[in-house]
Amino acid sequence: MAESIYCEQQGAIATLTINRPEKHNALSPDMLELCCTHLARLQAEAQTRVLVIRGQGTRAFTSGFDIGRLPERQGQAPETQGAGPSLFAHFIAQVRAFPAPTLAMIHGYCMGGGLELAATCDIRLAADTGQFRMPPARLGVLYSAEGLLRFVNLIGIAYTSEIFLTACTFDAARARDMGLLNHVLPPDELEPTTYAMARQIAENAPLSVQYTKRVLGLIHSFQDVSAHAATMQHLRDICMQSADLQEGRRAFLDKRPPVFQGR
Repeated sequence: MAESIYCEQQGAIATLTINRPEKHNALSPDMLELCCTHLARLQAEAQTRVLVIRGQGTRAFTSGFDIGRLPERQGQAPETQGAGPSLFAHFIAQVRAFPAPTLAMIHGYCMGGGLELAATCDIRLAADTGQFRMPPARLGVLYSAEGLLRFVNLIGIAYTSEIFLTACTFDAARARDMGLLNHVLPPDELEPTTYAMARQIAENAPLSVQYTKRVLGLIHSFQDVSAHAATMQHLRDICMQSADLQEGRRAFLDKRPPVFQGR
């Protein structure tokens, strides 16, 4: 049976592959644990100068956290509710703190948490067939402040507002116009271009590259939202306890438009 997450090392370049193509590479708690384990091992071995993150196949980078694993209401399936979001946040933190540059190689769907994963990487390259979306507003979920801030830092508050409030799907050209993508390429050029860039980075002075990444991370961390943590958690709790969340989840699984009541 194939691994749901696998990690390969070729010289100074490591590749972390999300291998669940039949589910558009959606991430489960078990898969997130494997991702965290691989990243911790790579960091401990200190052999990696560039990390490429990709999805298996060409249909999806990752569609994010598996919606079917979310609880219908807060208090239901607490092991899933606690494990999923907290593990995803830990994985994102590991990607952000990874000492070597990270490249997201994006085929097909890149949605929800998958889009945040891509936004967390240092450089993003996508096939021109890529499809992008942030669906929390169609599910009744309030996204984390840290995640929203990540997009504000990357593309500004206007585009962040647009993609989160509309929850619309947009293509790779639009994503590049917003500043979400560094490069958009024909599908058959995506992999060779990604690894050519990875090799170019890996050949540069390691300390200069690592410390440049670290300083850029410090610059991004200057914004502190901790003073508003209680208010933001209260708002997230309201959403997690809402009938709208239950409706959004069921509509997604039933493949139908949700009917929200605002309660």
